[in-house]
Amino acid sequence: MQKRHLILCLLFSVIGFAQQADFKEIDFSKADYIAEKVKVKRLYNLNKLTFNLTQNLPTDVEKVRAIYMWICTNIANDFHLFALNDRKRNKYAQDSIKLVNWNSKFKKKLFKKLLKRKKTICTGYAYLFKEMCNFAGIESKMVNGFGRTSAVDFSKLTMPNHTWNIVKLRNKWYLCDPTWSAGISLPQNGKFQFSYNNGYFLTEPKLFFQNHFPLKKEYALLGSKTPSFKTFTELPLLYGDAFKYIKTSPFPLKMYHQIKRDTIISFKYLLKENSTPKKIKFIVNNGNSNIEAKPATISLKKNELTLQHLFTKKGYFDLHLFFDDKIIATYIFDVKK
Repeated sequence: MQKRHLILCLLFSVIGFAQQADFKEIDFSKADYIAEKVKVKRLYNLNKLTFNLTQNLPTDVEKVRAIYMWICTNIANDFHLFALNDRKRNKYAQDSIKLVNWNSKFKKKLFKKLLKRKKTICTGYAYLFKEMCNFAGIESKMVNGFGRTSAVDFSKLTMPNHTWNIVKLRNKWYLCDPTWSAGISLPQNGKFQFSYNNGYFLTEPKLFFQNHFPLKKEYALLGSKTPSFKTFTELPLLYGDAFKYIKTSPFPLKMYHQIKRDTIISFKYLLKENSTPKKIKFIVNNGNSNIEAKPATISLKKNELTLQHLFTKKGYFDLHLFFDDKIIATYIFDVKK
């Protein structure tokens, strides 16, 4: 077992790390157009669906793009199914036999709903992407691990809560998350809203790691530099829209900070090309109210954005960063005298 783990680590370190920027010369418009035009009511023939999506595309990355785009714009996230599975897994967490039985029962329910109604949860998204890539002759794997959102409490989380994919292109592995690319769940309304997020397609590994921790650390595609799970739980919280703007988030490296009053805090982000926000603001919450604040300074040099904020009062604050009125990141500051 240890030998197999070592071989996997060496394999991923030799293949190297990659991202969407590796394919700057590729125009995805044809793949996106095909994904928009291909329609099916049910998913009983994945082989035929995959063929229709990929037959007229010359490169593997365009085929992957068509498959990914089709999934993200046709498969709805079923929050009720997710909530049901979450309740049952927590209920049977201390009873391995009942947990195994439930997992087996749920798997049948999951795939029946996916194939018949095109609704699923992360496992179904990742399964569909892997299978369709394999039908197209492209290697892909499902990755189980921990997904980090504002609703996740790691002090109570006992089992992996998310699944995504890696896919091999040009002999390199790439990361993608079709679930989080597809749209937004609105549990209070019992609805799902399609809203494609390209930021989770072939994402830069350091950024992807901000809210994805794989059970097999080699699947982080960070090699020997893969941080620990503890470090992962202490990272700043990045939201989905951050992936549309940011390439990496180099500073601050943690979410929680204890500082003295009248301290200036710097925030640094490496932006993607042509993604500079027009409007930047902080929302500072002290537990009772939200206060909008402009950064004390804003500096942009070669796509590196640096912001500063000055804390003039003591207290416990949640600081939320917004680009163009979209929430990007959250940090916590305990400000002392």
